[in-house]
Amino acid sequence: MASVSNCTFPEYAFPGIPAGGSGSGSGTAVAGQGSGGSIAAGAAGTSGQGGHGGAVIGDAGDAGQTGGTSGGGAAGDAGSAGMPCVFPTPVSYPLHCFDKTADNGESGVDCGGNECAPCSGNQACTQAADCLSLQCTSKKTCVPLISLTYTPIEVGALTPSPKFRLDITYLDTLLMPLQKFSIRYYYNHNEVTEPIIGLDSQATIDPGNMQLDITSKVRTSVHRFPPGPALNGLVTDSYLEITFNDSTMVTTGTKLFINQDLVAASLNPMFDQNSHYSFSKVTGANPAIGVYRDGHRVWGVEPPMAVFPECAFAAGVNINGPALTVSEESLLAESAADLSFKGAAPYSSTAKPLPATDAATTALLGTGRTLKTGESVAWSVPNGKYWAYAWLASTASSDSGTLSFGTSAADGFSGTLNGGARWGLLGPYRVDVTGSSLELTVDGTVHLAGVKLYETEH
Repeated sequence: MASVSNCTFPEYAFPGIPAGGSGSGSGTAVAGQGSGGSIAAGAAGTSGQGGHGGAVIGDAGDAGQTGGTSGGGAAGDAGSAGMPCVFPTPVSYPLHCFDKTADNGESGVDCGGNECAPCSGNQACTQAADCLSLQCTSKKTCVPLISLTYTPIEVGALTPSPKFRLDITYLDTLLMPLQKFSIRYYYNHNEVTEPIIGLDSQATIDPGNMQLDITSKVRTSVHRFPPGPALNGLVTDSYLEITFNDSTMVTTGTKLFINQDLVAASLNPMFDQNSHYSFSKVTGANPAIGVYRDGHRVWGVEPPMAVFPECAFAAGVNINGPALTVSEESLLAESAADLSFKGAAPYSSTAKPLPATDAATTALLGTGRTLKTGESVAWSVPNGKYWAYAWLASTASSDSGTLSFGTSAADGFSGTLNGGARWGLLGPYRVDVTGSSLELTVDGTVHLAGVKLYETEH
């Protein structure tokens, strides 16, 4: 388990933001105390990819905990008061919890006992705490909340598009609308060309009396963070989240069937599925897939991931646009930020974003500046070390290029308008600002819609 130190929020001001805080109105992230592992509960939900960064770490609810909490304005208040910004340690479990045998006090295979995550399937148990449902039967087996069968469709190691099928049956008695459920496939980005999106979703739901096609109600979003600590040689920095814009009530016995692709923008480089935490070559009850109900884990075990507390958000800019709040983070209007341009002509686009996203992110993507080789954007920011993200969009052309933050090159971006204007939030990338200016340059052509920075742990 990697240790993460605390950092004190720096006492300085970005243009338009009071010194000492982000002023975003987001709450300070608080680490949960239970045993359920981490849950990056960013503001994405059904709103698409806008939820990168700004995540809350908390227990997934094994013992009824709700994990991280946030209060209105807490991040700005903490900065103003000079309070420390706590970077939570990625939640993990000992290696014996992943060796596919029941050992070291585990009640089931890699679950239960004093050190591993509670069992989400009908594994052996000795007490209620061994089970995610907190129900251990008289026969000493856990009562599962759901059953899940994962089937790999693409089993080759190298592929531009991992594909899988999930067959899920809801077994609990607590009724909940489908829009309260989410599913996560965890993977390693490994310099694959952006934008990476969930594509070709196919889904049906059977509440017990008929099979309904809900493909049009599926929403996908991709989330990426700094690389987490290695687990059996696997490093996880990303996950694909599947959500549903559907109010169908999920009752006991409801079945959900999902076919899902994860698609890169280029054939080179390709995904290495063997580096993906959630990938398996065999069909079965895959515990490396995460399923959540109303933000609480009901299936699977997450890998350790290094995510940002809300208080680490430093500042952001809506390029060629007004001030916006995206995923509860306040972005400055271009006119309010201290920016200078070499070339970088403004653009505006009404193309429909793919994947679909919330209104604020759609507005953000609709305006920006086109950066070509030899052109640049310089942003006056205080010296220091940051993690940087950039929103890039496809417009009326399929321009491609590689954006750089100072000397830190981002992953390549290849614009596509097939089925909609594909877009991505690239990052995070480590940047070291000196000379009180962050310069963005490009090799090729990209359409830059926005930029945001997070403090690093010190």
